[in-house]
Amino acid sequence: MLARKYDNLAYDYENYALEQEAQNLEKSQQQESKPANMKLLRNRVLCVLGIIMLAYCVKVVRSEAMVAHGGELIALQRQETALINKNDELKIEVEQLKGPDRIISFAENSLGLKVARSNIYIKAVENTKTPSVIALAKN
Repeated sequence: MLARKYDNLAYDYENYALEQEAQNLEKSQQQESKPANMKLLRNRVLCVLGIIMLAYCVKVVRSEAMVAHGGELIALQRQETALINKNDELKIEVEQLKGPDRIISFAENSLGLKVARSNIYIKAVENTKTPSVIALAKN
């Protein structure tokens, strides 16, 4: 009986030692998994921060491009306005150069021609759709 008790005691001690060893192994695995979990969490946070920073950089680059294109657009609009004004001035100048007074003065001064006052034609328009031409002779 004493031997049996001794065997039971030895068996219980072995079971206790195995249980302690299993508990120690579980604790060490939990302690190892905590840093692994922290590492995983840290990696995820860094990944999210990296994505946010990348999106911010893309937004800054696009904003800079929009500002540059806006400046170019404003410059082109100013140039368009200047060209329209110049075109209007040139149209007025063409009309002045086409005017009969200018042609008459050029013919008289440069070419020595005179206006024939005896044959002046006037175009008269009636209410009908057929215009008539009247020739006047001044002596």
